[in-house]
Amino acid sequence: MPLNRERAYQIMADRGADVLIASSPENVYYLSDYWSLGQELRCGTQAFALLPADGDPAVVAPLDEADLIVDSETWMGDVRFYGAHSVEIAQSDEVPEQTQRLINLYKTAVPEVDAVSALVKALEDRGLAGGVLALDTSGVPARLFEMIRRRLPDAKVVEGADLLREIRLVKTEEEVERIRRATEITEKSMEDALEIVRSRIMEVDLAGMFGYSVAYDGGRVTQSLIGFRERSAFPHPIPSVSEARRGDVIRMTLGCTWLHYHSNISRTAVIGRPRPPLAKRGEAVLSAQDAALDSVRPGARVSEVYAAAAKELEAAGLKPLSLSFGHGVGVECNEQPWIEKESERELVEGMVINIDVPYLELGWGGVQIEDTVLVTADGFELLTRTDRALYLL
Repeated sequence: MPLNRERAYQIMADRGADVLIASSPENVYYLSDYWSLGQELRCGTQAFALLPADGDPAVVAPLDEADLIVDSETWMGDVRFYGAHSVEIAQSDEVPEQTQRLINLYKTAVPEVDAVSALVKALEDRGLAGGVLALDTSGVPARLFEMIRRRLPDAKVVEGADLLREIRLVKTEEEVERIRRATEITEKSMEDALEIVRSRIMEVDLAGMFGYSVAYDGGRVTQSLIGFRERSAFPHPIPSVSEARRGDVIRMTLGCTWLHYHSNISRTAVIGRPRPPLAKRGEAVLSAQDAALDSVRPGARVSEVYAAAAKELEAAGLKPLSLSFGHGVGVECNEQPWIEKESERELVEGMVINIDVPYLELGWGGVQIEDTVLVTADGFELLTRTDRALYLL
């Protein structure tokens, strides 16, 4: 279970919330272990997860996703369905256990007509229809939000998305292990892709090898940005049929998920010996990231981490153009905290953050290093393991 329950209950108490209601695929999963495929694919599906300050939690899901409820093995015992299912149930006494559990769900379900009705019923059954509802609006369309407010006129509805972001800032051991595994898959797959680099290879060839390797290890590709030569300076180089030549710089931003937790790394490579400008800029970016990493510790402001990287870039004669030198990572690829110039947020033990230092110059090329670290009691632990220097191919 990803949920940091102790932290969740404490923050809910501090905010005076009687119940926390998650609505986005990421937040529903974080609370319940259930991932709604319909929501992910924007099929008009709605799901909720309810975490009361006092009482039993519940999940609201479409009956047609009962198989995903079974697969998730959610810790929430109360599942409220809505809608109908689209399968026939065979008359057989010999079916696998998992299938039998799904059949039992279909047979015993008393679905509501829609998601809001199921949510309202779950709240009413818990005596929360007049309570303080911290509703995550990140996954609720405006029409459904208004419908919830009309159906619960005695409730005080407050924003729950920020509350969930605050809870998710500090990772549990299980979350860290999922991020670690996703990072291992990404790094191995990146190096598999680099093994095939030669003159005339195309960006799409590297992306294909990366995707194949990720899938082989059980991950799901989330980012595969690869640019050769001048395209390495594009902020988002979608792989093209551009062919590599000897001496080319290759910039990669790559990522995947493992059990819905993200990895995200960036590396720079060169085919052959790097020309002096590339070598100099690669060293400057690495020094800037080193300085940022040296600033990572509990109690440090993220603005200090940003300033450390910016100072090193300026010392090397490079203008720090990026508004952010990193971000948190977890069940979403880009989470708080943002490593920004003006932020007063402090790092806390248990945060997982990416330190990301790019230098992009259109017409020349780009250099970027991005690594994932766990904030520990006395500093940090690098979760990435591959060489951070320029790759010589």
